[in-house]
This record gives sequence, C-alpha cells and structure tokens, in this order.
Amino acid sequence: MPAWGEALGGHGAVQARLRVVTPLLSGHTLLVFVGIPALVIAVVALLVFASSIASGPRYRPGLSWWAPPVWIGGPEPLKPNPANLPELPAGDNSATAATGVARTTGGASASW
Repeated sequence: MPAWGEALGGHGAVQARLRVVTPLLSGHTLLVFVGIPALVIAVVALLVFASSIASGPRYRPGLSWWAPPVWIGGPEPLKPNPANLPELPAGDNSATAATGVARTTGGASASW
C-alpha cells in the first residue's frame, strides 16, 4: 500500500509533512470538544427562540383583548337588492291570532 505522500504525487515535502504529527494542545482540545458543540447549541437555541422574540407579546388571561372581533364561518353580510326583486311576505299567524295562544311544540326536540 503506498504512503499518502506517494498517492498525492510523490512529493518529498508532502511525505515529510505527513510524517510529522503535531500534538493537539489542551486549548485546541477544549475548543474542538467543548467550544464547537456549545456554538452549535447556541445557534439552535437562537433559531428556536427567534420566532417568539420577533412575534411580540402574547395574550395573558385577565388582560383586555386589543384585536378587533372576527367571526369565522358566520353568515355573509347582507347585500342590497340590486335587481329590486320582490321579497317574500311575512308568515301567516292565523293560528295564533284565532286562539291567542302560540303553539308550544316542535323545534329541536322533534316533538311536532
């Protein structure tokens, strides 16, 4: 198996460089095994908390609400009658008018 220096072109200077092993100093060791992971954790934490910092304050119970009311899924606002179409007449209340008593059955309970 050829040496790395020979694989890289056989230059004597490259071979000499690869033979010399410099020891890793304790400061460099701390930088590699403590500093870089701490930097990665700090960047991830900053990315996680950046959205909550930028979005502003949240609603807290007991405080007044400052946003305008919004009705989602409610009926559409009434539109004017552009074609002047005739409207339906009001319902007939002859049963109530004749007896004076309104019908009390029916409705959501299905007791028609």
